[in-house]
Amino acid sequence: MKKEIVIIWLVCLCLSVFLSAAVAQEVPSDLVAIKKQLIKKLAEKGVSKSEVEKIFLDERVILYPELLQKIAKKPGGKRFSYFSLEFGMFTPWSIWRGRNMLEKNSKIFDEVEKVFSVDKEVLASIFRIETNLGENLGKHRVFNSLLTFAVIKNRRSDWAETELISFILLCRRNQSDPLDIKGSWAGAFGLCQFMPSSFLNFAVDGNGDGKVDLFIVHDAMASVANYLKKHGWQSGNQNKQFKAVYAYNHSEEYAKSVLAYARMIKKP
Repeated sequence: MKKEIVIIWLVCLCLSVFLSAAVAQEVPSDLVAIKKQLIKKLAEKGVSKSEVEKIFLDERVILYPELLQKIAKKPGGKRFSYFSLEFGMFTPWSIWRGRNMLEKNSKIFDEVEKVFSVDKEVLASIFRIETNLGENLGKHRVFNSLLTFAVIKNRRSDWAETELISFILLCRRNQSDPLDIKGSWAGAFGLCQFMPSSFLNFAVDGNGDGKVDLFIVHDAMASVANYLKKHGWQSGNQNKQFKAVYAYNHSEEYAKSVLAYARMIKKP
């Protein structure tokens, strides 16, 4: 019995070493090619070569090859559901938290609802589903996540390069350090998880301080409301409301759960 256990352990160890080596081989020895490409494309948008070079010289720039496993198809795997007890969105505690958050930030949500004509409960619902009301903002450096997908060839490489360019542009606009911002493994960030291109197209300054900060409730909610409005949201039109939320995340279940949670936290 002990001999069998030892053999199994050795097989697992060898397999682990093999997989680690395979992943390592996928990682380029340098980032010269992608850097040259970014320098060329960003130059067309007014970003100097030295600005890009400075970012890549930062010791915090690394690749996350393990993220490639997250976009690999997993046939037969357990299907995720926003309505599951495991996700916990529709538990009494979760519903109370949503109502409580709305009450504590009532001035902000009332103002955003008035300006954009988007139900405040829907904004709160997206806030809840995306980051659990700010508790799960993500732990990956956005720059590194997008760089990984751009450098290591995969089905998201072209998309990631575009998002990486958008990210550098938004950081330049906000005078932010690109390597300070953390978010999801896929490159979304902020209280409601905007992708960089969505930031450039739809993010707005909700509190009027001259800067858009999606880690601030007012700016984040105003930006989500603006996104939904620009994607066809109409008060009283359930079909258009569903389509607007679906545009935010291309999942029917996502849209259904957002609207369901919004109804549950709405005061009678």
